Amino acid sequence: MGNKYVLDIFKDTSAMKALNILSISITVLSFIVFYLLDLFLADDAGSALIGMESFGIIGAVLLIMAILFAIITVHEGIHGLFFKLFHPKGKVRFGYKSGMFYATAPGEVFTRRQFVIAVLMPFVVITSVMLLMMFTVPHGAYKYLLALHTGACAGDFYYVYLIMKHRNMEYVEDTEVGMTMYEANPADS
Repeated sequence: MGNKYVLDIFKDTSAMKALNILSISITVLSFIVFYLLDLFLADDAGSALIGMESFGIIGAVLLIMAILFAIITVHEGIHGLFFKLFHPKGKVRFGYKSGMFYATAPGEVFTRRQFVIAVLMPFVVITSVMLLMMFTVPHGAYKYLLALHTGACAGDFYYVYLIMKHRNMEYVEDTEVGMTMYEANPADS
């Protein structure tokens, strides 16, 4: 079967700490980028709470959190959609563990390219839609939602980093706790 690399994200405490730091860093950096985009390129939409005055501050914050939850749900659904696209007979599971929502196709083996596509598509689709909305239906909340969603993609970016780092690994098996990368297709051994 050749060499393999195993990632158990829930047991690898150094990876979990690195992901938390990465997520916070990406969120802050993304906020700065999206704030500047909003400031210089989008119509001035003002505060994220504009149009939500009837909710009050707590209601508006809860509404934004509910929207973020919906975005994360769609994000995981997009992962699941691409897992099914590449393995129509495979089973996709969704869950929440250790502060992370996730979609998984446990035991399914993907090519590097397929797995990178499945991992990155939620970021690409959701960011594209929200940027389009930011410029066509301006509202101050988009920059916050974009920054929070981009930060929430830290785990996806970490997976892509590992796949690029281990260029000799041609196949990726999705697991409920992370992934296993192989030099050769494990189904062939």
